[in-house]
Amino acid sequence: MQPVVRQAQCDDVNALAKLTEQLGYKGNPNEIGTRLKVILASEQHGIFVAENFEGSVVGWIVAERRLTLTSGMTVEITGLVVASTSRGQGLGKLLVQKTLAWAREIGLDKVSVSSNINRDGSHHFYKHLGFEQLKTSIKYIKYI
Repeated sequence: MQPVVRQAQCDDVNALAKLTEQLGYKGNPNEIGTRLKVILASEQHGIFVAENFEGSVVGWIVAERRLTLTSGMTVEITGLVVASTSRGQGLGKLLVQKTLAWAREIGLDKVSVSSNINRDGSHHFYKHLGFEQLKTSIKYIKYI
C-alpha cells in the first residue's frame, strides 16, 4: 500500500491527539475532537492526514485561509507533524503539497508558515520545499 494523504475525519481523533503530543502540546482526545469538528466544518481551514504503508495515520497538517492588512489573503500552515517513527519517508512533503493544492483550489497563491526557533529540522524542511525565510519574530501570549 502506498502512503496516502487525505482529509482528516472525526475517526482520526486518537491518532491526531497522539501526534499532537509529539509537538509538545497536550493531546487530550476530547479537546482535539472538539477542535477537529470545528475545523472540519470551516471553509477557512484545511486539515489533512498522512497514512503510512499500513494505513495508519502518522502525520497531520492544518492550514487556515487568512486575511491580513499587511499581506492580504494567504493560507497559513498552523500545524504540521509526522510521527517520529515515520520521518524521512516524504510524508511531510506530501502533506505540504496537499496544502499547496488546497490553496490553489480556493484561489490563493501564497502559503506561509511559522516555525519555532528551536525546531531546526523544520527550518531545513521548509527551505528544502522552496519556502523563503521572511522574518524572525517572537510570539507573545497573555491569558485573560
